[in-house]
Amino acid sequence: DRIVALRKNITLTGMVFYGAATWDFNRSHYDHEYAQRHGFSQPFVDGQMLGAILAQMLVDWTGDPGSISKLGFRFRDFVYPGDVLTCGGCVTSKSSHGDQNLIECELYVENQDGTMVLYPGHATLRLPS
Repeated sequence: DRIVALRKNITLTGMVFYGAATWDFNRSHYDHEYAQRHGFSQPFVDGQMLGAILAQMLVDWTGDPGSISKLGFRFRDFVYPGDVLTCGGCVTSKSSHGDQNLIECELYVENQDGTMVLYPGHATLRLPS
């Protein structure tokens, strides 16, 4: 089974709002001059924000009362303002343990150029029986 893909347009405003919501004020994620002084071409997305986008995709796909019990991933490239991300994945296994149905998934995030910026990602989802 394929997970319903989620597309996200990355904006500097969204990056700033995410930083404010999570109390993560690392200037590399919003200050162009600061990022350049530290060797980056421009501000880049906080890795936690990519995790939040994956979590949104999974929760949208499973619906209520499904839940995420594990989420892990590896970064492969930077994400910048102006990037358009496509998040997706597929189910790799299903099992039942007591009153819980577990779904294991493999996940990815790619940018508008087809570059995998996050891969592989893995999640375990719990669904009620």
